[in-house]
Amino acid sequence: MNIYLDIDGVLRGTASPVEDVVDLLEFILTNYPDSTFWLTTHCRQGYNHTRAALLDSDLPKELVERASSMIQPSDFSVLKTEGIDFTKPFLWLDDNLFESEQKVLESHGCLINHFYMNPRDPEMAKRALALLKSLKEENANIY
Repeated sequence: MNIYLDIDGVLRGTASPVEDVVDLLEFILTNYPDSTFWLTTHCRQGYNHTRAALLDSDLPKELVERASSMIQPSDFSVLKTEGIDFTKPFLWLDDNLFESEQKVLESHGCLINHFYMNPRDPEMAKRALALLKSLKEENANIY
């Protein structure tokens, strides 16, 4: 499964305690090391400014460095959905889904693959982590 990550409102600028965001990011890096992609305005049109954006957060610097080296860039110009590989299962963690992006997800029958990260909800990082853990467990039981 591919994981697509936004930064603003998901990993920084969120009401979730930094410890919960760290736990979420650690889980993603440990369990999806080869299938996690940036899907953020900090990484688009051939430019990757994710490291700088994360260094401007409360995340531990060592974690920022690991995430920067492990998470792969995606590319899009207008809609973030341009950066999604719809041929593979995925989960997209983002705080802002445009109506046009919603329509693209609906056309592929995968609106459910977008997980709304409410930046004002202090429990959001915990909820996202619980979802990822349940999906990981579900996949483990399939094989």
